[in-house]
Amino acid sequence: MNKNSLFFKITLFFIAMIVMTHIIIFMGYNITQQNQIDITVVNYMKSLHRTTENILGKRKKPEHIKFHNRPPPPRGLPIHELMQQKEKFKTVLEMYDLELSSLQYEVIKNEGNLIAKEFNWELYKYNGFKYFYIKEPFVQILLKDTIKIRESTQYIIILTILLNILFITFYLFLLKKLLPLRKLKQNISQFSKGDLNIDTSSLGTDEISDVSNEFNNAIKEIKLLTNSRNLFLRNIMHELKTPITKGLLISNMLEESKFKNSLKKAFFRLEFLLNEFSRIEKFTSNNMTLQLSEFRMVDIVDHSLDILLTNLDSIKLIVIDNSVVKVDFELFTLAVKNIVDNAIKYGEGKPTIIIEDSTLTIKNKGIALEKPVEEYNKPFNKKYENSNNGLGLGLYIVNHILKLHNLNLEHNYDEEKHENVFRIMFKKTNNR
Repeated sequence: MNKNSLFFKITLFFIAMIVMTHIIIFMGYNITQQNQIDITVVNYMKSLHRTTENILGKRKKPEHIKFHNRPPPPRGLPIHELMQQKEKFKTVLEMYDLELSSLQYEVIKNEGNLIAKEFNWELYKYNGFKYFYIKEPFVQILLKDTIKIRESTQYIIILTILLNILFITFYLFLLKKLLPLRKLKQNISQFSKGDLNIDTSSLGTDEISDVSNEFNNAIKEIKLLTNSRNLFLRNIMHELKTPITKGLLISNMLEESKFKNSLKKAFFRLEFLLNEFSRIEKFTSNNMTLQLSEFRMVDIVDHSLDILLTNLDSIKLIVIDNSVVKVDFELFTLAVKNIVDNAIKYGEGKPTIIIEDSTLTIKNKGIALEKPVEEYNKPFNKKYENSNNGLGLGLYIVNHILKLHNLNLEHNYDEEKHENVFRIMFKKTNNR
Protein backbone atom coordinates (compact mmCIF):
# COMPACT_ATOMS: atom_id res chain seq x y z
CA MET A 1 0.00 0.00 0.00
CA ASN A 2 1.30 3.42 -0.96
CA LYS A 3 2.28 5.48 2.12
CA ASN A 4 0.84 8.62 0.54
CA SER A 5 -2.50 7.00 -0.33
CA LEU A 6 -5.71 7.88 1.48
CA PHE A 7 -6.30 4.22 2.37
CA PHE A 8 -2.92 3.96 4.11
CA LYS A 9 -3.54 7.16 6.10
CA ILE A 10 -7.02 6.01 7.19
CA THR A 11 -5.63 2.59 8.23
CA LEU A 12 -2.83 4.28 10.19
CA PHE A 13 -5.36 6.62 11.85
CA PHE A 14 -7.60 3.75 13.00
CA ILE A 15 -4.63 1.75 14.33
CA ALA A 16 -3.54 4.83 16.31
CA MET A 17 -7.10 5.29 17.62
CA ILE A 18 -7.33 1.65 18.77
CA VAL A 19 -3.91 1.79 20.49
CA MET A 20 -4.80 5.11 22.15
CA THR A 21 -8.14 3.74 23.35
CA HIS A 22 -6.44 0.68 24.87
CA ILE A 23 -3.90 2.90 26.65
CA ILE A 24 -6.65 5.15 28.05
CA ILE A 25 -8.70 2.15 29.23
CA PHE A 26 -5.62 0.55 30.82
CA MET A 27 -4.59 3.74 32.61
CA GLY A 28 -8.16 4.45 33.71
CA TYR A 29 -8.55 0.92 35.02
CA ASN A 30 -5.32 1.14 37.03
CA ILE A 31 -6.27 4.51 38.53
CA THR A 32 -9.78 3.29 39.37
CA GLN A 33 -8.42 0.09 40.90
CA GLN A 34 -6.03 2.05 43.14
CA ASN A 35 -8.85 4.32 44.26
CA GLN A 36 -11.00 1.30 45.05
CA ILE A 37 -8.18 -0.22 47.12
CA ASP A 38 -7.78 3.03 49.08
CA ILE A 39 -11.54 3.26 49.68
CA THR A 40 -11.68 -0.40 50.78
CA VAL A 41 -8.86 -0.03 53.30
CA VAL A 42 -10.36 3.24 54.65
CA ASN A 43 -13.68 1.44 55.16
CA TYR A 44 -11.93 -1.40 56.99
CA MET A 45 -10.18 1.06 59.29
CA LYS A 46 -13.42 2.94 59.96
CA SER A 47 -15.17 -0.32 60.73
CA LEU A 48 -12.42 -1.27 63.22
CA HIS A 49 -12.64 2.11 65.00
CA ARG A 50 -16.43 1.85 65.21
CA THR A 51 -16.09 -1.72 66.53
CA THR A 52 -13.67 -0.44 69.18
CA GLU A 53 -16.15 2.26 70.26
CA ASN A 54 -18.93 -0.31 70.40
CA ILE A 55 -16.99 -2.73 72.60
CA LEU A 56 -14.67 -0.53 74.69
CA GLY A 57 -16.56 2.74 74.60
CA LYS A 58 -15.79 5.98 72.82
CA ARG A 59 -12.19 7.03 73.18
CA LYS A 60 -10.33 10.10 72.16
CA LYS A 61 -9.02 9.54 68.68
CA PRO A 62 -5.28 10.22 68.32
CA GLU A 63 -4.44 13.30 66.32
CA HIS A 64 -2.75 11.26 63.58
CA ILE A 65 -5.88 9.21 62.86
CA LYS A 66 -7.64 11.04 60.03
CA PHE A 67 -9.81 9.38 57.42
CA HIS A 68 -9.13 10.90 54.04
CA ASN A 69 -8.91 9.23 50.63
CA ARG A 70 -5.72 7.48 51.65
CA PRO A 71 -5.98 4.74 54.33
CA PRO A 72 -4.67 5.74 57.78
CA PRO A 73 -2.22 3.65 59.76
CA PRO A 74 -3.85 1.28 62.27
CA ARG A 75 -1.98 2.83 65.18
CA GLY A 76 -4.26 3.75 68.08
CA LEU A 77 -6.43 0.65 67.69
CA PRO A 78 -6.45 -1.40 70.93
CA ILE A 79 -6.28 -4.70 69.11
CA HIS A 80 -4.93 -6.52 72.18
CA GLU A 81 -7.96 -5.42 74.27
CA LEU A 82 -10.39 -6.32 71.48
CA MET A 83 -8.97 -9.83 71.23
CA GLN A 84 -9.58 -10.28 74.97
CA GLN A 85 -13.32 -9.98 74.20
CA LYS A 86 -13.07 -12.18 71.12
CA GLU A 87 -16.68 -13.37 70.97
CA LYS A 88 -18.10 -9.89 71.23
CA PHE A 89 -15.48 -8.70 68.78
CA LYS A 90 -16.65 -11.30 66.23
CA THR A 91 -20.31 -10.33 66.74
CA VAL A 92 -19.69 -6.63 66.16
CA LEU A 93 -17.49 -7.31 63.12
CA GLU A 94 -20.41 -9.13 61.49
CA MET A 95 -22.30 -5.81 61.50
CA TYR A 96 -19.63 -4.48 59.10
CA ASP A 97 -19.51 -7.63 56.94
CA LEU A 98 -16.18 -8.65 58.47
CA GLU A 99 -15.00 -11.68 60.44
CA LEU A 100 -11.84 -13.03 61.99
CA SER A 101 -10.29 -15.31 59.39
CA SER A 102 -10.15 -19.00 60.15
CA LEU A 103 -7.20 -19.34 57.78
CA GLN A 104 -3.63 -18.77 58.85
CA TYR A 105 -1.79 -15.70 57.59
CA GLU A 106 0.91 -17.90 56.04
CA VAL A 107 -1.70 -19.61 53.80
CA ILE A 108 -3.06 -16.29 52.60
CA LYS A 109 0.43 -14.90 52.07
CA ASN A 110 1.66 -17.92 50.10
CA GLU A 111 -1.47 -18.73 48.09
CA GLY A 112 -3.32 -15.41 47.84
CA ASN A 113 -2.72 -12.41 45.61
CA LEU A 114 -1.25 -9.35 47.30
CA ILE A 115 -3.32 -6.32 46.25
CA ALA A 116 -1.66 -3.58 48.32
CA LYS A 117 0.48 -3.16 51.40
CA GLU A 118 1.93 -0.59 53.77
CA PHE A 119 4.45 -0.98 56.56
CA ASN A 120 1.78 -2.23 59.06
CA TRP A 121 -1.05 -3.64 56.93
CA GLU A 122 -1.54 -5.85 53.89
CA LEU A 123 -4.52 -6.49 51.63
CA TYR A 124 -4.91 -9.84 49.87
CA LYS A 125 -7.36 -11.54 47.52
CA TYR A 126 -7.91 -15.26 48.00
CA ASN A 127 -10.64 -17.58 46.64
CA GLY A 128 -12.91 -14.66 45.72
CA PHE A 129 -12.65 -12.85 49.10
CA LYS A 130 -10.54 -10.02 50.48
CA TYR A 131 -8.31 -10.49 53.53
CA PHE A 132 -7.06 -7.55 55.58
CA TYR A 133 -3.97 -8.23 57.72
CA ILE A 134 -2.94 -5.83 60.48
CA LYS A 135 0.35 -6.25 62.25
CA GLU A 136 1.28 -4.55 65.54
CA PRO A 137 4.46 -5.10 67.53
CA PHE A 138 2.87 -7.69 69.82
CA VAL A 139 -0.34 -8.76 68.11
CA GLN A 140 -1.64 -9.36 64.56
CA ILE A 141 -5.12 -10.02 63.22
CA LEU A 142 -6.37 -11.29 59.86
CA LEU A 143 -9.83 -10.09 58.87
CA LYS A 144 -11.95 -11.58 56.10
CA ASP A 145 -14.39 -9.52 54.07
CA THR A 146 -17.50 -11.72 53.88
CA ILE A 147 -18.79 -10.03 50.72
CA LYS A 148 -17.56 -11.92 47.69
CA ILE A 149 -15.47 -9.90 45.24
CA ARG A 150 -17.23 -8.89 42.07
CA GLU A 151 -14.65 -9.02 39.33
CA SER A 152 -14.58 -5.81 37.25
CA THR A 153 -11.86 -7.04 34.89
CA GLN A 154 -14.38 -8.87 32.75
CA TYR A 155 -16.32 -5.63 32.21
CA ILE A 156 -13.13 -3.88 31.13
CA ILE A 157 -12.38 -6.71 28.68
CA ILE A 158 -15.95 -6.58 27.34
CA LEU A 159 -15.73 -2.80 26.96
CA THR A 160 -12.40 -3.10 25.13
CA ILE A 161 -13.78 -5.78 22.78
CA LEU A 162 -16.90 -3.69 22.06
CA LEU A 163 -14.79 -0.62 21.28
CA ASN A 164 -12.52 -2.69 19.00
CA ILE A 165 -15.57 -4.06 17.18
CA LEU A 166 -16.95 -0.51 16.85
CA PHE A 167 -13.67 0.84 15.44
CA ILE A 168 -13.18 -2.09 13.03
CA THR A 169 -16.81 -1.90 11.85
CA PHE A 170 -16.51 1.82 11.19
CA TYR A 171 -13.15 1.26 9.46
CA LEU A 172 -14.61 -1.42 7.17
CA PHE A 173 -17.65 0.77 6.50
CA LEU A 174 -15.38 3.68 5.54
CA LEU A 175 -13.22 1.47 3.31
CA LYS A 176 -16.34 0.11 1.61
CA LYS A 177 -17.45 3.66 0.90
CA LEU A 178 -14.02 4.64 -0.43
CA LEU A 179 -13.49 1.58 -2.65
CA PRO A 180 -15.53 3.13 -5.50
CA LEU A 181 -13.22 6.15 -5.26
CA ARG A 182 -10.19 3.90 -5.72
CA LYS A 183 -11.85 2.21 -8.70
CA LEU A 184 -12.73 5.63 -10.12
CA LYS A 185 -9.08 6.71 -9.82
CA GLN A 186 -7.96 3.62 -11.77
CA ASN A 187 -10.59 4.29 -14.45
CA ILE A 188 -9.49 7.92 -14.75
CA SER A 189 -5.90 6.71 -15.16
CA GLN A 190 -7.02 4.39 -17.98
CA PHE A 191 -9.05 7.20 -19.52
CA SER A 192 -6.02 9.52 -19.48
CA LYS A 193 -4.17 6.89 -21.57
CA GLY A 194 -6.91 7.02 -24.20
CA ASP A 195 -8.98 4.00 -23.15
CA LEU A 196 -12.64 4.87 -23.71
CA ASN A 197 -13.89 1.30 -23.16
CA ILE A 198 -14.35 1.71 -19.40
CA ASP A 199 -17.48 1.67 -17.28
CA THR A 200 -17.53 3.77 -14.10
CA SER A 201 -21.26 3.50 -13.44
CA SER A 202 -22.31 2.83 -9.84
CA LEU A 203 -25.56 1.67 -8.23
CA GLY A 204 -24.89 3.63 -5.02
CA THR A 205 -26.68 6.79 -3.93
CA ASP A 206 -23.82 8.67 -2.25
CA GLU A 207 -21.73 11.53 -3.66
CA ILE A 208 -18.93 9.25 -4.91
CA SER A 209 -21.46 7.19 -6.87
CA ASP A 210 -22.91 10.40 -8.34
CA VAL A 211 -19.44 11.49 -9.49
CA SER A 212 -18.76 8.02 -10.96
CA ASN A 213 -22.04 8.06 -12.89
CA GLU A 214 -21.48 11.60 -14.20
CA PHE A 215 -17.95 10.66 -15.28
CA ASN A 216 -19.33 7.58 -17.01
CA ASN A 217 -21.86 9.77 -18.87
CA ALA A 218 -19.03 12.09 -19.93
CA ILE A 219 -17.01 9.11 -21.25
CA LYS A 220 -20.00 7.96 -23.28
CA GLU A 221 -20.38 11.42 -24.82
CA ILE A 222 -16.65 11.65 -25.59
CA LYS A 223 -16.68 8.14 -27.07
CA LEU A 224 -19.67 9.05 -29.24
CA LEU A 225 -17.99 12.25 -30.44
CA THR A 226 -14.70 10.44 -31.10
CA ASN A 227 -16.40 7.71 -33.09
CA SER A 228 -18.35 10.30 -35.07
CA ARG A 229 -15.19 12.26 -35.81
CA ASN A 230 -13.25 9.17 -36.85
CA LEU A 231 -16.12 8.03 -39.06
CA PHE A 232 -16.30 11.47 -40.65
CA LEU A 233 -12.54 11.58 -41.31
CA ARG A 234 -12.49 8.09 -42.81
CA ASN A 235 -15.47 8.79 -45.02
CA ILE A 236 -14.17 12.12 -46.26
CA MET A 237 -10.71 10.64 -46.97
CA HIS A 238 -12.31 7.77 -48.85
CA GLU A 239 -14.49 10.14 -50.88
CA LEU A 240 -11.54 12.46 -51.68
CA LYS A 241 -9.06 9.75 -52.59
CA THR A 242 -10.98 8.59 -55.72
CA PRO A 243 -11.30 12.01 -57.43
CA ILE A 244 -7.68 12.88 -56.58
CA THR A 245 -6.46 9.64 -58.14
CA LYS A 246 -8.59 10.26 -61.23
CA GLY A 247 -7.35 13.83 -61.44
CA LEU A 248 -3.71 12.69 -61.36
CA LEU A 249 -4.38 10.15 -64.12
CA ILE A 250 -6.12 12.71 -66.30
CA SER A 251 -3.40 15.32 -65.72
CA ASN A 252 -0.76 12.79 -66.82
CA MET A 253 -2.65 12.27 -70.09
CA LEU A 254 -2.59 15.96 -70.93
CA GLU A 255 0.03 17.44 -73.23
CA GLU A 256 3.02 19.08 -71.62
CA SER A 257 2.14 22.66 -70.70
CA LYS A 258 2.22 25.13 -67.87
CA PHE A 259 -1.41 24.31 -67.16
CA LYS A 260 -0.58 20.60 -66.83
CA ASN A 261 2.20 21.28 -64.30
CA SER A 262 -0.05 23.54 -62.25
CA LEU A 263 -2.81 20.95 -62.28
CA LYS A 264 -0.43 18.17 -61.20
CA LYS A 265 0.90 20.35 -58.39
CA ALA A 266 -2.64 20.97 -57.19
CA PHE A 267 -3.48 17.27 -57.15
CA PHE A 268 -0.15 16.38 -55.51
CA ARG A 269 -0.90 19.03 -52.92
CA LEU A 270 -4.34 17.50 -52.27
CA GLU A 271 -2.81 14.04 -51.99
CA PHE A 272 -0.24 15.33 -49.53
CA LEU A 273 -2.95 16.95 -47.38
CA LEU A 274 -4.99 13.76 -47.50
CA ASN A 275 -1.99 11.77 -46.23
CA GLU A 276 -1.56 14.30 -43.41
CA PHE A 277 -5.21 13.84 -42.45
CA SER A 278 -4.74 10.07 -42.54
CA ARG A 279 -1.80 10.27 -40.14
CA ILE A 280 -3.57 12.51 -37.66
CA GLU A 281 -6.64 10.27 -37.73
CA LYS A 282 -4.48 7.25 -36.79
CA PHE A 283 -2.79 9.04 -33.92
CA THR A 284 -5.88 10.65 -32.42
CA SER A 285 -8.03 7.52 -32.65
CA ASN A 286 -5.55 5.60 -30.41
CA ASN A 287 -5.89 2.55 -32.61
CA MET A 288 -2.15 2.21 -33.13
CA THR A 289 -0.22 -0.73 -31.67
CA LEU A 290 3.58 -0.69 -31.55
CA GLN A 291 5.48 -3.49 -33.29
CA LEU A 292 8.77 -3.33 -31.40
CA SER A 293 11.94 -4.91 -32.76
CA GLU A 294 15.68 -4.16 -32.73
CA PHE A 295 17.07 -2.05 -35.58
CA ARG A 296 20.30 -0.23 -36.28
CA MET A 297 19.93 3.53 -36.03
CA VAL A 298 21.75 3.89 -39.34
CA ASP A 299 19.07 1.81 -41.09
CA ILE A 300 16.32 3.98 -39.59
CA VAL A 301 18.01 7.16 -40.83
CA ASP A 302 18.57 5.60 -44.26
CA HIS A 303 14.94 4.57 -44.59
CA SER A 304 13.74 8.04 -43.50
CA LEU A 305 15.81 9.51 -46.39
CA ASP A 306 14.16 7.04 -48.78
CA ILE A 307 10.72 8.28 -47.67
CA LEU A 308 11.88 11.86 -48.28
CA LEU A 309 12.95 10.83 -51.80
CA THR A 310 16.42 12.09 -51.06
CA ASN A 311 19.84 10.53 -50.46
CA LEU A 312 22.91 10.88 -48.27
CA ASP A 313 24.15 13.75 -50.44
CA SER A 314 21.43 15.96 -48.94
CA ILE A 315 22.73 15.55 -45.37
CA LYS A 316 25.95 15.18 -43.45
CA LEU A 317 25.90 11.83 -41.55
CA ILE A 318 28.34 11.15 -38.70
CA VAL A 319 28.22 7.67 -37.17
CA ILE A 320 30.34 7.48 -34.01
CA ASP A 321 28.56 4.54 -32.40
CA ASN A 322 26.43 2.20 -34.51
CA SER A 323 23.65 1.90 -31.94
CA VAL A 324 20.81 -0.61 -32.00
CA VAL A 325 17.42 0.44 -30.67
CA LYS A 326 14.16 -1.37 -29.97
CA VAL A 327 11.44 0.60 -31.77
CA ASP A 328 8.51 0.33 -34.16
CA PHE A 329 10.44 0.68 -37.42
CA GLU A 330 7.75 2.36 -39.54
CA LEU A 331 6.65 4.81 -36.87
CA PHE A 332 10.12 5.73 -35.66
CA THR A 333 11.32 6.17 -39.25
CA LEU A 334 8.40 8.57 -39.80
CA ALA A 335 9.44 10.58 -36.73
CA VAL A 336 13.07 10.85 -37.90
CA LYS A 337 11.87 11.69 -41.42
CA ASN A 338 9.77 14.64 -40.13
CA ILE A 339 12.68 16.05 -38.10
CA VAL A 340 15.11 15.70 -41.03
CA ASP A 341 12.50 17.14 -43.43
CA ASN A 342 12.12 20.23 -41.25
CA ALA A 343 15.91 20.54 -40.94
CA ILE A 344 16.26 20.49 -44.76
CA LYS A 345 13.36 22.88 -45.43
CA TYR A 346 13.98 25.48 -42.74
CA GLY A 347 17.74 25.28 -42.31
CA GLU A 348 20.64 26.76 -44.27
CA GLY A 349 22.81 24.23 -46.06
CA LYS A 350 22.98 20.54 -45.29
CA PRO A 351 21.67 19.34 -41.90
CA THR A 352 23.99 17.19 -39.80
CA ILE A 353 22.88 13.85 -38.32
CA ILE A 354 25.05 12.38 -35.55
CA ILE A 355 24.62 8.87 -34.14
CA GLU A 356 26.61 8.63 -30.95
CA ASP A 357 26.23 6.19 -28.06
CA SER A 358 22.56 6.53 -26.98
CA THR A 359 21.75 9.74 -28.79
CA LEU A 360 20.45 10.77 -32.21
CA THR A 361 21.29 14.42 -32.91
CA ILE A 362 20.02 16.44 -35.86
CA LYS A 363 21.48 19.94 -36.42
CA ASN A 364 20.64 22.64 -38.92
CA LYS A 365 21.93 26.18 -39.26
CA GLY A 366 19.34 28.92 -38.96
CA ILE A 367 17.66 31.33 -36.59
CA ALA A 368 16.59 30.21 -33.12
CA LEU A 369 13.03 29.08 -32.47
CA GLU A 370 10.81 31.84 -31.12
CA LYS A 371 9.29 29.59 -28.45
CA PRO A 372 10.25 26.39 -26.56
CA VAL A 373 10.02 23.24 -28.69
CA GLU A 374 6.98 22.08 -26.65
CA GLU A 375 4.93 24.85 -28.29
CA TYR A 376 5.68 23.43 -31.74
CA ASN A 377 4.49 19.98 -30.70
CA LYS A 378 0.91 21.19 -30.88
CA PRO A 379 -1.09 20.23 -34.01
CA PHE A 380 -1.59 22.73 -36.83
CA ASN A 381 1.26 24.90 -35.59
CA LYS A 382 2.54 26.89 -38.57
CA LYS A 383 5.17 28.93 -36.79
CA TYR A 384 7.70 26.30 -37.76
CA GLU A 385 5.90 24.60 -40.63
CA ASN A 386 4.31 27.11 -42.98
CA SER A 387 1.08 26.58 -44.88
CA ASN A 388 2.89 26.17 -48.18
CA ASN A 389 4.63 22.99 -47.03
CA GLY A 390 2.26 21.30 -44.57
CA LEU A 391 -0.48 21.50 -41.99
CA GLY A 392 1.83 22.12 -39.07
CA LEU A 393 1.62 18.47 -38.02
CA GLY A 394 5.26 17.42 -38.45
CA LEU A 395 6.52 17.97 -34.89
CA TYR A 396 3.12 17.03 -33.48
CA ILE A 397 3.43 13.60 -35.12
CA VAL A 398 7.08 13.34 -33.98
CA ASN A 399 6.09 14.12 -30.39
CA HIS A 400 3.24 11.58 -30.47
CA ILE A 401 5.47 8.80 -31.84
CA LEU A 402 8.20 9.51 -29.28
CA LYS A 403 5.65 9.45 -26.46
CA LEU A 404 4.50 6.01 -27.61
CA HIS A 405 8.16 4.92 -27.28
CA ASN A 406 8.58 6.71 -23.90
CA LEU A 407 11.10 9.10 -25.47
CA ASN A 408 11.39 12.88 -25.66
CA LEU A 409 12.54 15.38 -28.26
CA GLU A 410 15.01 17.84 -26.75
CA HIS A 411 16.01 21.14 -28.36
CA ASN A 412 18.62 23.79 -27.77
CA TYR A 413 20.18 26.56 -29.84
CA ASP A 414 23.96 26.81 -30.28
CA GLU A 415 24.62 30.56 -30.25
CA GLU A 416 28.21 30.24 -31.49
CA LYS A 417 27.42 28.04 -34.50
CA HIS A 418 23.89 29.45 -35.04
CA GLU A 419 22.47 25.93 -35.07
CA ASN A 420 19.17 24.45 -33.93
CA VAL A 421 19.99 21.15 -32.25
CA PHE A 422 17.31 18.47 -31.94
CA ARG A 423 18.19 15.45 -29.82
CA ILE A 424 16.54 12.09 -29.07
CA MET A 425 17.91 10.08 -26.16
CA PHE A 426 17.15 6.36 -26.31
CA LYS A 427 18.22 3.25 -24.44
CA LYS A 428 20.87 1.33 -26.33
CA THR A 429 20.29 -2.44 -26.50
CA ASN A 430 23.62 -3.56 -28.00
CA ASN A 431 26.18 -2.75 -30.71
CA ARG A 432 26.83 -4.45 -34.03
